[in-house]
Amino acid sequence: MPEEKKLSGTKQNITSFSPLADLAPMTKNQVMDLAMDLGKILLKSGAETSRVEDTMMRFCRSYGYYDLNVFCTPTVIILGDESPRGKSRVFRVRWRATDLGLIRDVNQFSYNFRRWKLDYAGAKRWLQSRLARSHPYGNAVICVAAGLGSACFAMLLGSASVYNFIAAFLTGFIAMTLLKMVNNFHPTPFWENFLAGFSIGIVAQTCCLLYPYCTMENITVGALMPFLPGLAFTNGVRDYMAGDLLSGNSRIAEAALFAMSVAIGLVFALKVWTWGGLP
Repeated sequence: MPEEKKLSGTKQNITSFSPLADLAPMTKNQVMDLAMDLGKILLKSGAETSRVEDTMMRFCRSYGYYDLNVFCTPTVIILGDESPRGKSRVFRVRWRATDLGLIRDVNQFSYNFRRWKLDYAGAKRWLQSRLARSHPYGNAVICVAAGLGSACFAMLLGSASVYNFIAAFLTGFIAMTLLKMVNNFHPTPFWENFLAGFSIGIVAQTCCLLYPYCTMENITVGALMPFLPGLAFTNGVRDYMAGDLLSGNSRIAEAALFAMSVAIGLVFALKVWTWGGLP
């Protein structure tokens, strides 16, 4: 009996922990609202689920709310209140991108928000401005960067030739341009990557047909590099290392599916080319 009383008293002290003295006072609903915004920005920007959960939990516990828990997967965030009559919040992630700048901003905010001295209204405005911020680079810059990356990868594979450089640049540029054009129709990621692989195969073979000095293997592999899901696979491995087996499985399976869809599109382009009787 004395041990049970001691344990219950310890648990009561932990759950009733007062927030840090230098933080602006906030209610539990306000803390949950800001924590959910933090998670939205991180998950939409391509952060690992372990980072999302750690950031949200650290923010909630800084205000003394140890009865708030977070469950995150690559497609959903659940912020639950374990107190009696507590409420939970769910956010469904419809799309994700890669924006390391937003991840950096949120990390700085979560680790240094004690210095910011922001109240609920100020923190909410700052987070909403990050949620509404458009991508820092336009489609034209992304397409040109994809072309340059494809050309440089083609050069790294050997046979440094100006023909291969130009052909790989055109292949990567055209594939990324088509991908950005179909984004307005909101296709599934499988069909996006399928279209990228198909366009790479057609453009690469066209370049080799027009310029006999081009190397088909170097152009194709170089143009495929910007479309490979390396970040998704890396995040899946990091989630595994953090103990998030569900998120790790999901992200690695997603990366494998994306790579498979690109390969299927490329093979289909080769088949269409041969069916047409072209060399």
